[in-house]
Amino acid sequence: MESDYGLPRDLSHLQQIRSLYKPHLPPCLQGTTVRVEFGDATTAADPSSACAISQSFPHTYGQPLAHFLRATSNVPDAHIITDHPAIRVGLVFCGRQSPGGHNVVWGLYEALKIHNSESTLLGFLGGSEGLFAQKVLEITDDVLATYKNQGGFDLLGRTKDQIRTTEQVNTAMAACKALKLDGLVIVGGVTSNTDAAHLAEAFSQAKCSTKVVGVPVTLNGDLKNQFVEANVGFDTVCKVDSQLISNLCTDALSAEKYYYFVRLMGQKTSHIALECTLQSHPNMVILGEEVVASKLTIFDITKQICDAVEARAKQEKYHGVILLPEGLIESIPEVYALLQEIHRLLRQGVSVDKISTQLSPWASALFAFLPPFIREELLLYPESDDSAQLSQIETEKLLAVLVEAEMNKRLKEGIYKGKKFTAICHFLGYQARGSLPSKFDCDYAYVLGHICYHSLAAGLNGYMATVTNLKDSLSKWHCGAAPITAMMAVKDYGRASGALMIGKPVIHPATVDVRGKVYELLRKNATKFLMDDVYRNPGPLQFDGPGADSRTVSLYIEDLDYMGRIKELNVYLDKVRSIVKPGCSQDILKAALSAMSSVTDILSVMSPPSNGSI
Repeated sequence: MESDYGLPRDLSHLQQIRSLYKPHLPPCLQGTTVRVEFGDATTAADPSSACAISQSFPHTYGQPLAHFLRATSNVPDAHIITDHPAIRVGLVFCGRQSPGGHNVVWGLYEALKIHNSESTLLGFLGGSEGLFAQKVLEITDDVLATYKNQGGFDLLGRTKDQIRTTEQVNTAMAACKALKLDGLVIVGGVTSNTDAAHLAEAFSQAKCSTKVVGVPVTLNGDLKNQFVEANVGFDTVCKVDSQLISNLCTDALSAEKYYYFVRLMGQKTSHIALECTLQSHPNMVILGEEVVASKLTIFDITKQICDAVEARAKQEKYHGVILLPEGLIESIPEVYALLQEIHRLLRQGVSVDKISTQLSPWASALFAFLPPFIREELLLYPESDDSAQLSQIETEKLLAVLVEAEMNKRLKEGIYKGKKFTAICHFLGYQARGSLPSKFDCDYAYVLGHICYHSLAAGLNGYMATVTNLKDSLSKWHCGAAPITAMMAVKDYGRASGALMIGKPVIHPATVDVRGKVYELLRKNATKFLMDDVYRNPGPLQFDGPGADSRTVSLYIEDLDYMGRIKELNVYLDKVRSIVKPGCSQDILKAALSAMSSVTDILSVMSPPSNGSI
């Protein structure tokens, strides 16, 4: 192993106490027997994508849902696995580090040893690069000792590189064969789990015995669908950021002369910004999804903020806190189009100092209008998916400069009669993602690690470990695994989503639903937040006491539990089958037919039309 990885940490007293915390397991994961129930075959969430996905993933598309059951469950069709031979499993961290990731390793390691002490867990060092180079660290109790319930990915290191080209897939397969791996666990977000699906398909096609399982770990909170309620790390990041935002709110209220512009992480989506707003109640938040839906220009956004500043000034309030997601810059129509032109020229090899002379007239005019610091940041070479280097673009500073210029103009013209506008800018990016994970993320990640073992024991390939009913107590969590292909879609168009994601089956980031319950709550309180300074401080992370088991506001409001409801539906269908049998009365048969006909008609209207068949 390399000396930089897996070294014992020098823990503070708090870290030592946290390392001693042992998460519990839901009843369905307890014991040494794996009980799994397979549901119906899955399809694509978007029927129009089903044909393309099935053609791209002929070996792994249409697999059934898997539900893991408690030992006392009376399910006749359940598969009961009592034989657990020693297996070898590899694990790789992909994407950005996210609080709680280490507990996935811990949970998987414990599950392996519980079921067979001769099983081996190998961690790949340095992410996918370590996978390709076959650089591994064998996970042991001693190695894990100072990483349990700790933040970061420094036990193994990580990478944001993709595992998608034919060469990369073949190299990964060669590594799995050379190391005689029975399973490969990929920890990451939408991109990493899309890669897991491609690997699983390639392995199956090549008859490679290694099974691939994905784990939803991303602080962005954008790996959400009917099977995945939350991502490991999102809870922690939102709680840490919310406290920092609340501190700024209190400071603004105390000094009464500053507007804080705060940019938060989130890449293509605004989930963190939305959740932090609901937790800390700043005066204003600009969501990228709002901007896209309303086609707001940079001038519209500037005016919106200026009007808010002016309205508050009429109440003698010259302070405030405004939140922005880091992906906002790509959500602004004209700026996104400008970025597309710049990226095309950069990929053609045009030097940075010549870009401005080769832009189209309108793009050149916009580029010249922008402050010099933003011009430099927009000229940074794009990411591999053609998106901008969002963490490097100071959108908060850009808006602060534009708002200040507009407020000075209004002051000079006599339209605004308040005090001079003063802005202070912050980017809350790296302060939260290395935090000690919240109790929820510790528990959730640990449980997902155990599910990874159960999935491998059940012979699943191309699945993602899932838990639903997360809003409830851990003892009521529903554990299972869902085929990754069932989470995919094909988009023929896109906006700020990366060129590689258009026209190909991938897991797309889930954006904030501007017609959903969480956004509705924000809009309901928007005026109060803006004008009344109802700042709320959730305080620091709490590991014990009444606040330790709190969940994100969005998790409570969305009230999901897809896996649980699928099982509930099956119970009703079974009851219908048991009542409506040959020999039942005509009245029962007529009532059943009438009810089923009505349900079918309603579901047909609700379901999107299919443009292809399998």
